Amino acid sequence: MSNKSSLIGFALAGMAAGAAAWYLFGTKEGRKSLNKAMDGINEFSTTLKEKANEGMECASDFADKAKKKAKKKFEEGKSRFEDATDEIKEKGNRLKDDAQDLGRKAAHSAESLADDAKGKVGDLADDAKNKIQ
Repeated sequence: MSNKSSLIGFALAGMAAGAAAWYLFGTKEGRKSLNKAMDGINEFSTTLKEKANEGMECASDFADKAKKKAKKKFEEGKSRFEDATDEIKEKGNRLKDDAQDLGRKAAHSAESLADDAKGKVGDLADDAKNKIQ
């Protein structure tokens, strides 16, 4: 029984497919319906392509904007880095100049102290000479 019902089911499906094919290809009304369906599919395909192109343009515009923004931020960061570098160089040069100035002052002070000590030693030597004589 199950084989007969399967066979009947396949036969009915085959007849339905045949009837649909005959309607679509064999009658004027069927060809009109088929042409309308094909026109609808073609229109849907065209619309889908247009929307895809619009989406690609939108994505491309977004990517361009993101690229420009990233480049701008990079240039701002680069400028800030260069400013900080210049400021550090200037401070370094000022510190170097201050150190050189302090070195000169220390050398001058050492010379003055040495001259004073020399003078005092000379005076002491003269006093000792005078006392010995």
